[in-house]
Amino acid sequence: MRKVFVILLLLIVVIGGLGLAMKRNAPKPPKPSAKERWADSGVPIETAILSAGDMEQTVEVTGNITALDKVTLSSKVAGRLAAIYVREGDTVRAGQVVAMLDQDDARHSLDSAQEGLRSAIAKLAQAKTTAKVTKIQTDSAIEQAQAALTSAEAKLTVVKNPARSQDRMVAENRVAAAKAGLDNKEADFRRNKQLLEKGAISQATFDLAQTQYVIAQTDLKSAQDQLDLIKEGGRSEDVTSAQAAVDTARQGLRAAKANAAQNLLREDDVRSAQAAVGQAGASVGLAQQQLSYTYIRSPIAGQVSSRTADAGQVVSPGQALADVVNMGSVYLKGDVSEKKVVNINPGQPVRVRVDAIGDRVFNGTVAEVFPSGSEQSRNFMVRIAINDKSPAVRPGMFARGDVVTGIHRNVILVPKDAVEQSSGASKVFVIVDDKEAFKAVRYDVVALAENTDYVEIASPNSLKAGDVVATAGRQNLSDGVKVSPKK
Repeated sequence: MRKVFVILLLLIVVIGGLGLAMKRNAPKPPKPSAKERWADSGVPIETAILSAGDMEQTVEVTGNITALDKVTLSSKVAGRLAAIYVREGDTVRAGQVVAMLDQDDARHSLDSAQEGLRSAIAKLAQAKTTAKVTKIQTDSAIEQAQAALTSAEAKLTVVKNPARSQDRMVAENRVAAAKAGLDNKEADFRRNKQLLEKGAISQATFDLAQTQYVIAQTDLKSAQDQLDLIKEGGRSEDVTSAQAAVDTARQGLRAAKANAAQNLLREDDVRSAQAAVGQAGASVGLAQQQLSYTYIRSPIAGQVSSRTADAGQVVSPGQALADVVNMGSVYLKGDVSEKKVVNINPGQPVRVRVDAIGDRVFNGTVAEVFPSGSEQSRNFMVRIAINDKSPAVRPGMFARGDVVTGIHRNVILVPKDAVEQSSGASKVFVIVDDKEAFKAVRYDVVALAENTDYVEIASPNSLKAGDVVATAGRQNLSDGVKVSPKK
């Protein structure tokens, strides 16, 4: 009995297992499709409510943050970098020395040039002194020669005309006086002679009259000789000697004037010395300039964004040593299509968002619209100044800017997610309650403008503020279909 019971039990287990296996392997009925489920419960959607308001007309600009004041510091001359005083992140002033080259050669050249300048200045002073002394000497020699000529000519005049007109008049007067005296003494002589013959006077009286007569004759002859000498002039030998002295003095004056040409030579020496001083000064200036080139200065104030050289390194002209960026001059440089650039003008407000910073909005202004665009992309560059200064906005970051080109007042604002656009047409599904269920009603609209949140549609249209429209799930809707709004 026990054995039969065990066998029956095994048969029951086997038959039960076969039944379960057959049930598991039997085909399952198909699950209802989404459309079948939505036919009963409605298409699940999310909704939003239309409102009236102001719609900004915006044009999106995308591009990179860059800096208007950004320089790469480099040396103008080759040399060994003696020191570099800044690192990445350091703040520098405009004109601050950020690096210095070895100055031994430059300072030696400057010392040599300065010594040359001092020597040239000394030679110029010597040339001026020599020129001054030479002029004094030549002027003095000319004056002496002129004086000697004047004296010789005066002596020649005296020799040729020993007496003056006054002397001749005096001599003529003396001759006249002597002749008158002779006539008087001659009359006395004749009268006394007659008296002596008559015995009226003594012999002594006659002798006295005779003596006086002879003296008067002598006086007349002397006066006449003096007058003749005055009329005749100097002797020929005296005139010849005096003329020779005049000729000698004239030669001396010519020689003195010829020596005055040395003044021109001395002036040439002064001009040459002045030119040498100018050249030496230029050499000093060049040496000072070369020395100044050993100092590498930052032309702008800002922060060091990179450093690419170290002390002891030999650098060449133009080799980058460091980059300095003025963080206060950052701006957005982006592209705008040729169709939209016509609406952008300098001065328009811009909302700037930087992807790396998140949802923070920075106020900006259109600073410049480039006059020409790319022939390949047909895009134009726009420079947008960022008015809200922030150290978080750095060159190289990607940014987006919404340029506000205008505002439409009191228009129907349709959420951007509620508008479906395809093949150039736009449509919106409005959710209505027909008392039995919520249904979606399709409205064809014309989109005029949009921003990041809303779309402005053209009027007239049947939409109004307060209407409920489908947002999420609208791609599953058709006109009149039953819906199941989540909110």
